[in-house]
Amino acid sequence: MTRYLALTCEALARSVYAAAAATPHTVTVRLFRQGLHNTPNKLRAALQAEIDALPPGEWDAVLLAYGLCGNSTAGLTARHTPLVLARAHDCITLYLGSQDRYRAEFEAHPGTYWYSLDYLERSTDGANVALGAANLGLMDGVYEDYVAKYGQDNADYLMEVMGEWGRHYDRAVYIDMGSGDGSAYEQMARDEAQRRGWRFERKQGSRRLIEQLINGAWNEDEFLVVPPGYTIRPAADSLIMAESPGAGDE
Repeated sequence: MTRYLALTCEALARSVYAAAAATPHTVTVRLFRQGLHNTPNKLRAALQAEIDALPPGEWDAVLLAYGLCGNSTAGLTARHTPLVLARAHDCITLYLGSQDRYRAEFEAHPGTYWYSLDYLERSTDGANVALGAANLGLMDGVYEDYVAKYGQDNADYLMEVMGEWGRHYDRAVYIDMGSGDGSAYEQMARDEAQRRGWRFERKQGSRRLIEQLINGAWNEDEFLVVPPGYTIRPAADSLIMAESPGAGDE
């Protein structure tokens, strides 16, 4: 029987567990804190440490339920066991189910914050409020500090000088992956959109890529298989990532 180890961000926990439960393969899932992607070096180091600690022959492949994620996975090196991951810039592609759908959404609405049950239920105080919202929560905190120190008028001016954060964003999307009752979190996303004057949309997600990853259906156009001794590198073309011989960042 084929045995896989799936290393995944908490933001995809429900979808990965659902796929693992349905596959004919034996899959062990290990979760990594979703906030780690905000510090790519830390996430890379955590994933590489997990890969390095695996004994030879225990797994047929290590499945990474990640994209490049700010180059967090770039530099990861397969030791004695192949690594497999989807050709994706980030987890939004995994939520939507294909590069084509991700590309269409990005081209039509680049200023989008994404929300999901998986992500919001595991968010902690002070964490980003949405997927892809690397600065949203942080800048809220900065603004509140400025109001306390300098008054609202001065705070508004300072935030405008700092780059008019949020001006390029105009849409909030809640992705329903069909893996639980996320109505409370969907309402949170609606409220956030209303507060910021953004359009709100609800979209149906797809576990297609996650299921293919877990099931071992790795077509070359959508998945990268990294053989032992090879390292993940970013690619400038539509393949997004590639493998090259030699050790990565350790």
